[in-house]
Amino acid sequence: MSERVIIVGKKSISSYLIDVAIMFQEGVSSIVIKGYGHFISRAVDLYNAISSKMKESIKLDSVVIGSEPVAGKMKTYIAIKISRKY
Repeated sequence: MSERVIIVGKKSISSYLIDVAIMFQEGVSSIVIKGYGHFISRAVDLYNAISSKMKESIKLDSVVIGSEPVAGKMKTYIAIKISRKY
């Protein structure tokens, strides 16, 4: 089992939902939804959409808020880790 990271950007929420569904179908055990800067709110929106669509089949493992260097500058981020219940 593996873990994948989705960096939330300008794509539509529905595109990310499809990506998540495909990853879980491929056997990925957990996914980290990561949003930087003004994409933090979109990462939260994506988590809410996933939990709404998949209901009880996913589990929220952790939420991490922090900052890290990206391209020489400190960027704030949120990392939401989810896993599939079997």
